[in-house]
Amino acid sequence: MMEREKKRRLVLVHGAYHKAWCWYKIVDLLKSSGHEVTALNMDTSSINLKQMDKHNSITKYFEPLMKFLRSLAAK
Repeated sequence: MMEREKKRRLVLVHGAYHKAWCWYKIVDLLKSSGHEVTALNMDTSSINLKQMDKHNSITKYFEPLMKFLRSLAAK
């Protein structure tokens, strides 16, 4: 008998010039397999419309990701 696969928490981050919507097919497939999935919009995309030239460091760009990951650690 095969051991049941462990379900995972996955966080998907889009590449340059994309938004979280680019993962919609993958998110559906992963969720239907029982995984917890979150696709995030990074700064300068979608609802986070900060201009890239307003960022003084890469840290600011990744702020939504870091905030989300910290919220997971608190659970």
